[in-house]
Order: sequence, then structure tokens, then C-alpha cells
Amino acid sequence: MDYIDSLPLVVIVDDEREILASIKRCLMRVNVRIEAFTSPRLAIEFIQSNQPKVVISDQRMPDISGTELLLKVQELWPDSTRIMLSAYQDFDQIAQGFNQQVMHRFISKPWKNKELSFLVEDATNVNHKPLEKSGASSPIIGESKAMQLLNKNISIAAGANVPIFIHGETGTGKELVANACHSLGCKSEGKFIAINCANFSETLIESQLYGHKKGAFTGAVSDQEGLLSQSHGGTLFLDEITTLPLGLQAKLLRVLQEREYTALGDTKVIPFDSQIIAASSEKLSDCMNRGEFREDLYYRLNVIPLTIPPLRDRESDVTLLANHFLTVFNTQHNKTFLGFTKGAENLIQTFKWPGNVRQLENTIHSICIMNTGELVTEGMVKSLLADSMETKSTPKGPAHQMKITDEVLESNNSIIPLEVVERNAIENAISQCNGNVAKAAVLLEVNPSTIYRKMQKWEQQ
Repeated sequence: MDYIDSLPLVVIVDDEREILASIKRCLMRVNVRIEAFTSPRLAIEFIQSNQPKVVISDQRMPDISGTELLLKVQELWPDSTRIMLSAYQDFDQIAQGFNQQVMHRFISKPWKNKELSFLVEDATNVNHKPLEKSGASSPIIGESKAMQLLNKNISIAAGANVPIFIHGETGTGKELVANACHSLGCKSEGKFIAINCANFSETLIESQLYGHKKGAFTGAVSDQEGLLSQSHGGTLFLDEITTLPLGLQAKLLRVLQEREYTALGDTKVIPFDSQIIAASSEKLSDCMNRGEFREDLYYRLNVIPLTIPPLRDRESDVTLLANHFLTVFNTQHNKTFLGFTKGAENLIQTFKWPGNVRQLENTIHSICIMNTGELVTEGMVKSLLADSMETKSTPKGPAHQMKITDEVLESNNSIIPLEVVERNAIENAISQCNGNVAKAAVLLEVNPSTIYRKMQKWEQQ
């Protein structure tokens, strides 16, 4: 066997010879053997007797699609790295391909030479782990089956240059998952820009996303760069995307379709090259069915869905997370807690945690600040969860609420500040809705953005 034959084999398939030539030039400095085909059928015949390390295929080709080709490669050589390179984002087929692990990466044409060469180098270097197993370095803590599956899906989703949608209750860690997708993806060298769509008015969120020119609207005293521009070459994370007004949903759809946008008050068209990750505590399909979310945008954003399980469905992870947070806050506040008493551990394990991981983290943080000793006791935990435990056992309904109101009015000394009443009502509604803020907002007859703004204010107090 000569030197060339000993190199890792890379097969590229595209019905346009100019594209094949461009890819070969891109990979000239990568230490691989390249075989190029304009016919997918001839490529399959070659691959049947030659094991490729990497296969790069176009999607739309005569006779056989790229998805069909990569499926055949998966059957023949499951350890190969399979990359789709296409000018057409056929979202349904791409989503299905990722879910079935037929492809590991999707790159839009025109591609970036640096990105493509990096992927090939990474896949052909024996010192690197296979791309599909890169989730081993995921920062998401959890040993439960649900979290193992999520970490596996994160590693797959990270390879996509297509929109990802994350669904999870409030406090489950949607931004952490989005950041993991960014860190493990091919745009990790770019910035990770996050924005909570519920925190801004319609005018302000549009300005934040697209940027504006001086004089574009009242108060625009200078030019401002938008988040679409700041995330160029990186990732833009749109949290609580379901709170985005319908008019702005239409504008976002155009950005995803055309990969370009215009700042407010400007006529210059700016190219858009960022990974879009969206998230919500409510399912996109539910919002779409109520007419609150555009159907066409739903299909654009929900290409690769990731679901984060609530903490109550991750029983084996609760103690693991509690110990992790205890270690973190021990160091942060110079405390010496060694662990939990049996009673504290049982309470932490059996409590339902309506606020999910965020509530658990805040509870451990508060314990470390307010207490000292070697072990966290049951009393320390119970004192912080008392309100939630009382809420759980308190009768629900208008009659009970009216009775409390009458008692409060009997004495000035019993008057509860309105802010406290409001917070209790919101937290109670969220608890009853199992952490679903959007559903709680419906019951409280307020906009979800109102609840998110108040929750953010409470966290800063």
C-alpha cells in the first residue's frame, strides 16, 4: 500500500463539477485522500468496497438525494462522519436525517472553507473523538436516563447549522443547553448572544434585534448595532420566543429564509450568518394552535427539537445537583459544609421542585449564605421551602381566597404588602401549572412577559 492509499478517505458527491473542484481546493491542505463523484450511484458503488472516513454530499441530485446517499453510507459504514452540504434547507428531510443520525453536520452553500476543513480535520484525526460523541464534554449535569438522552441529542444538534428549538419548564436550564449546543458546534469560535424576548416591548425588541440608525424613531439619538449583527459567525439564542409579537415573527421568518436583514431606519441589506437557537417554556405547537405563533415560523424554528425534562422527572439527579451546588457555593462563600444529613437529603429528594433546577440552586445558595456547620440539616432546607410546602397543602379556589382576604381586613396589623400578595399569587399559579409560566399567565389573566419581568426582578433582589 502506497502513502496516498494509507490516508483517511474522504468521498465528496455533487452533481456540479465546479462545486467538487472548489471542495477539493478547500481540502488541499488536509492530509486526506479525496475521491469525487458527480453521480451518487457511482459513489455508492465505490463506497460499497471502500470504507470512507468522511462523506460530504449535496442534497438535491438526479436519481438519488443526499439524504438517501448518506442513509446508504450509514448502513455500510456506520462509523463514518456524514456531512450534508446544500444550498437548499429542506427542513423536514434535514430534521429527519439528524433524528435518525443519518447525518452529523449540515452546512449551507456557500460554505466557509475554514469551517469545512476543520470538520474534516476533526473527523479524520485519530486523536479526536468522533463528532457524534462530542457530547461527552457537555456541561449539563445529570446521570438519569432522561439527561443521558438529552446530552446525546445536544451533541447531535450541535452539528447542525439549522435552527434548534429547546422546550422546558421555567428553571430547567434552557440557556445552559443552548450554550452547550453553541460550545460543541462549528460556530463555537463566534459569540453566544442571548436575549429574553419577554423582557422588552415590541418596539424595543425590534431595535435590540435588528439595530437602528440615528433618527429611526423617537429617542434614537445614535446608531445602534443589533444582536443579529453582534452574533455574526456565532449563535443567537432567543429565549421565550413565543412572546414575540406576530409582526416581528414575520420579520424573523424573512431573516431565516433570506439570511439577510435591514436595520431600522436604514436601507442597507446586511447578511446574516449565525446559528439560531430558540426556546420557550411552552410548546410551539400549542401557541401555533391558539393562533399566537406563525405556522411557517414554527416549521423553520422547530427543525431540531430538544426537550429538557423537569427536575421532578430526574429523581436520580436531584442529590447529584444539590451536592454540586453545595461545592460551588462553599467555595464562593468560604463555607465548610461537607454534605447533607439524612433528613435533609430525603427532603431534597422527595420535594417536587416546581421551580426546577433554578429553585434547587437558589435554595442551596441561600443555605450556604445564612448558615454554618459541617452538614446541611433538614431544618435549614425546610425553612426555605416552607412557603412552597404550605402552598401545596393549602385548599385552592375563590372561596378560600376570599376567606383569607376577610381575615386580612379584620386587622391593620395583618395587612400584607401588595407586592408580597402578588408574588405569592404568581408563584402559586406557576406551581399549580407544574412550572409552565405561559399557562400560569393565562390563569392569572396577564401577559407571560409580565411574569418574566417580575421573576427577573425577584432574582436581582
